[in-house]
Amino acid sequence: MARVIDDDCINCGICVKFCPVGAISEGEKHMEIDREKCFDCYACEIECPKNAAYMG
Repeated sequence: MARVIDDDCINCGICVKFCPVGAISEGEKHMEIDREKCFDCYACEIECPKNAAYMG
């Protein structure tokens, strides 16, 4: 199951830097995760300062 990013995201981009497969990009309202690329490594969840990334 892939991770998701919710509306608590502040678009800081930290998750993008730590994603080993490049699954995160800037969306309309906040960062978004490509569910096809995400392999559930937890890096975005661990590094997010707002706890906006989680299993979804």
